[in-house]
Amino acid sequence: MVWTKKAVGTGRANFPVQYDLSGRVEVIVKGSKTQFIGDCAFFLLRTSWTKFLCCLVGAYLILILGFALIYLAEADGMICLIKDEPCDFWDALNLSVHSMSTIGFGSIVPQSALAHSAVAVEFWIAVLMGAGAGGLLFSRVSTASSRVAFSDVALVTNIRGCPTVTMRIVNERPFSSLFDVTCRVSALVKDPKAGMRILAPCELERSTNMMFRAVWNILHRLDEKSPLYGLDEHNFADKFLAFVVQIEGTDQTYMQKVFANKCYYPTDFRFNESFEDIMTMGTDTITVDLKGLSTTRKVADRSKRLSFLRANTFSLDEAQKIAALQVQKDEVDEAKEDEDAEASASTKPSDGFLPSEDCRVTASWWRKVIAAFRHGRSV
Repeated sequence: MVWTKKAVGTGRANFPVQYDLSGRVEVIVKGSKTQFIGDCAFFLLRTSWTKFLCCLVGAYLILILGFALIYLAEADGMICLIKDEPCDFWDALNLSVHSMSTIGFGSIVPQSALAHSAVAVEFWIAVLMGAGAGGLLFSRVSTASSRVAFSDVALVTNIRGCPTVTMRIVNERPFSSLFDVTCRVSALVKDPKAGMRILAPCELERSTNMMFRAVWNILHRLDEKSPLYGLDEHNFADKFLAFVVQIEGTDQTYMQKVFANKCYYPTDFRFNESFEDIMTMGTDTITVDLKGLSTTRKVADRSKRLSFLRANTFSLDEAQKIAALQVQKDEVDEAKEDEDAEASASTKPSDGFLPSEDCRVTASWWRKVIAAFRHGRSV
């Protein structure tokens, strides 16, 4: 368990505290037995290099200062060979440094039993500390770690006529690709009937990636197979609690398994938005701008079109096909920008047909699409 500043000075400081990898959810484990040495080693393996080196330097300074005070208290039991005066704090500090590093220049010699005992204890602590620090350092260097950046938000947008959750990840080490990458997503939802929370698996459009080197969009369709089926932006937080994403792959350099995960909560979801493009294709290079990893833009809401078609006795497949035709026509209209498009844009459709004012399609065109679809003709 990792002790955190948030628990210090409160009644919860008696219990180990953990955070998930996104740092958002605090977990307090009561009744567990704290193993100080094992927990410290785990912390030193997981923390950043800056904190790791600061902990080693801090432990070294505390030890040499502590034994220096012991030597200073036993100043009469030590002999300084380079001067006739009694040993001061500087002399005691030098003796502590020499004993800790097993140098022993011989300028200060312990005489009393307490001074000899302190030197022996400091020597064994130095040996154990050096071995432990070396083992931790080797373990950190020899263990592969992933640098996969997740987008801060997850988007819910209609893709091919179906609401789809989209998350974006980027490999921050393009010089070391990840092979045989597998992505698994689970949704933590409330089950009112069972009165409990369920971690339900979510099926992805593509859950594997043979070589993950740059950018990967993770897509989950909110269809009948999804545990989030039927939820929208108004009731999303009523049933849904969290989205857990886990990435597993093999590092190209270390040839070891690496893992990365991220939790998305209801406040992290954005509706009717899409990610900005962060990849630029050059002649010989691919440039990825990490600053825009979580940058989004608004898109037209086409969700009510599908609801309208379903309400008019169309099956889900038929409604999705008609909605896909509408998407294609929108793209053509935006590219042409002619007088017909301007006239179509100025025609405000009724609420029963189109939900968005910027959808440049008239009600007559919808009737034409529906009639043609029922008779098996193309539009």
